[in-house]
Amino acid sequence: MNMAKKQPIKLGIVGMGNRGANGWIRTCQLVRDCRVTALCDKIEDLLQYGYGRANDADVKCYTDYDKMLKEADIDAVAVVVEPENNVELSCRALEAGKHVLCEVPLCFSLEDCWKTVLAVEKSGLKFSMAEQVRYSPYMRAWKKMVDQDQLGKIVFVEGQYLHGMTDDRFYHDTKTGARVPYQIARKNLKGVYKSRFWQMKHPILYLPHELSPILMVLDDRVEKVTCMSTRQQSYLHDWLPNPDLQVALMHTAKDTILRLACCFTVHNTQPWHWYHFMGTKGRVETNRYNHERMKMWLADSHMVEPAELVWQYGMYDALPEALASGHGGGDYYPVSGFIECILNDTEPPMDVYKAAETAAPAVVAVQSAEQGSIPIDVPDFRPGKKRKPGCRPRGN
Repeated sequence: MNMAKKQPIKLGIVGMGNRGANGWIRTCQLVRDCRVTALCDKIEDLLQYGYGRANDADVKCYTDYDKMLKEADIDAVAVVVEPENNVELSCRALEAGKHVLCEVPLCFSLEDCWKTVLAVEKSGLKFSMAEQVRYSPYMRAWKKMVDQDQLGKIVFVEGQYLHGMTDDRFYHDTKTGARVPYQIARKNLKGVYKSRFWQMKHPILYLPHELSPILMVLDDRVEKVTCMSTRQQSYLHDWLPNPDLQVALMHTAKDTILRLACCFTVHNTQPWHWYHFMGTKGRVETNRYNHERMKMWLADSHMVEPAELVWQYGMYDALPEALASGHGGGDYYPVSGFIECILNDTEPPMDVYKAAETAAPAVVAVQSAEQGSIPIDVPDFRPGKKRKPGCRPRGN
């Protein structure tokens, strides 16, 4: 079935928090052949702020998501809400006949992974995750090096996201959606709601910016996971019932070991992310501190020590309009790729299977940590001999 559409693609954005209003609206407006025609948020103040950011009188505003799906002139929906609500809103959009571009992470449970996969398969519509690190210059360079066998067989990969959040990142004002510091929030708990960093009970669940680019470079998926965690109570914030740090070991289908760490409480210096690939012929890694440079070592190049070099954060070949988007122009490409896949009826950049393969290992890591760090298998979400598209696997 040819699903290619005439341009432009009309997009509705649900979620007018900081990322939605201050990032997504502008980014989507920059993308050729994409037109933002509708905005949605249950908080009126946030919705009006987003409308102002859109600066387009023709944009329609909705506080009722189902009403937007039914009445708005849209072909697709960008879901930019709390991660625990991603799957419900994505599935409702698919059921309404709309393509979906979803913010990361996809979800916090295996059941929600399956719900999304099955909903996409049954709908025949496009679904893509908006993860941008996979578009970064160093990941693109490393992907080329791995494909050309310059690093040999990749046997070990490390990734970490250590980003200590200030105490205003755990509560939001119920009327305005503004961040509220804990010392103020605790005095009026009825006037605030908990943010994703509170609702996300385990830091390891926020792995998309590590696993997505790593699996893209390796062209691989995780099959088994074990995880260790600090106690289920922050040492830094005594009022936060979440672990400070969790570290997972993962084994992939192509026999690579991954070590991944996440922490969102303990203070740390930039850069928040760090990556390291070790192969039988060489290694590459990003810098741990801003004053350092990235490193590369090639075994057959007579290198006594790793060479220091710079793979810049922003793309040297970025489109002019992309440079106006966030994350060094990286925010532009998940959106433009999504629009192109609808127009050309091609596979989404990060389709529903890649989305599930990024979310599920983190979910399994939590299960492992809660069961004494036992190794646990990760489900295979792709259709095959054991599962037909649109159907759950036998025994699931």
